[in-house]
Amino acid sequence: MKQKVLAHIGSLMGGMVHNINTPLMWIMGRAQLVQSRNEKLDALNGKDREDLHTIKAKNSKDLKSIQDGADKIDHILKSLGYKIQMTNEGYTSIELREFLERETDFLLADMRFKHETVREVAPGPRSCYVKFDYNTLSCAFIGIIDTIMDATEKGRALKISLENGAILFRCPDLKLTAEVRARLESVCLGIRGRADIVMGGEDGAEISLWIKDV
Repeated sequence: MKQKVLAHIGSLMGGMVHNINTPLMWIMGRAQLVQSRNEKLDALNGKDREDLHTIKAKNSKDLKSIQDGADKIDHILKSLGYKIQMTNEGYTSIELREFLERETDFLLADMRFKHETVREVAPGPRSCYVKFDYNTLSCAFIGIIDTIMDATEKGRALKISLENGAILFRCPDLKLTAEVRARLESVCLGIRGRADIVMGGEDGAEISLWIKDV
């Protein structure tokens, strides 16, 4: 199971590089603009106060953009580090709100999830801890989302939420055909005994992972 999780990490590394590269290019571009304006400031020193004020305002805006870009890179790297660290944990205490946030952040490396899915993640305001094998839960979680994306078209709506210890997936575009049901059962085989998968609705499907050790 651990190898399966690591293989998934490897398959998404291209997307992770893309996600890091975008804010990095923004940071580099903004930094160059700030530098060029600073050089202009030297020439304007003691001259037009209005020009100086305009340049200062633009520099402040770009410095904020640089900080935002750096924060995005930091967030991506922390999510990746968390994912790799947890593959070595096995059976452990998992805070489900953090699990949802980290796993969905990591899935942004999948371009279908990032660009082709109208997604909403609502982990809720309250902490919820479970004792579980991290690798099996991660594989089931990713497997459910992959199944939904494979069975629906670009532009699908997907809401992932946490309610009373259950992870809920709501997708109004998903049809729970026999094939889809069978695949969902298959990706959740590893968590049988410690969690139940419940599927409802033929159209506008809702899938629930009820974790028993809450």
